[in-house]
Amino acid sequence: MDHPLLLQAYSQLLIQLEELPVFLRKTLAGLPAEAWGRLPAEDGSPLLEHVWHVHDCETDLYGMRIRRVLSEERPLLPPMSVSGWPAERAYHLRDGEAGIAAFAAQRAELLAQLKRVEPAQLGRAGVRGDGTEVNLLGLVEQLAEHDRDHRWRVAAILRGYAGL
Repeated sequence: MDHPLLLQAYSQLLIQLEELPVFLRKTLAGLPAEAWGRLPAEDGSPLLEHVWHVHDCETDLYGMRIRRVLSEERPLLPPMSVSGWPAERAYHLRDGEAGIAAFAAQRAELLAQLKRVEPAQLGRAGVRGDGTEVNLLGLVEQLAEHDRDHRWRVAAILRGYAGL
């Protein structure tokens, strides 16, 4: 796993992972309280849910899987249902700015760990519930894709609020 193109791809993924906390801080800073919880026409989740969802995915899904793959030998990575998180975790009662700060701190911690990864570790794998394997590089790509999806969705919500 130390092919130069793989290492370049991994490096680019880490740069992408650095972007979401910055995007959320800059884009949602000073947002009126009403806007955080407003259910947008173009998305099934208000901004508050997006912020706390990416935070909880960092701690309880992607980040947890990445840490397990790095610390355990072929850990089982069971499927996780996240659809109930907004109600179960009372996202609607939480503070959006606090969510961004907590997410940024968690992401910084994960990035520090990922930047210390040796090339040989990129091939370390976990086993999904269906028996297929996913390696560290694949997990990092999944997290980056998840970030891209939420960045796009947050931007679309804000465009809708602005009438664009």
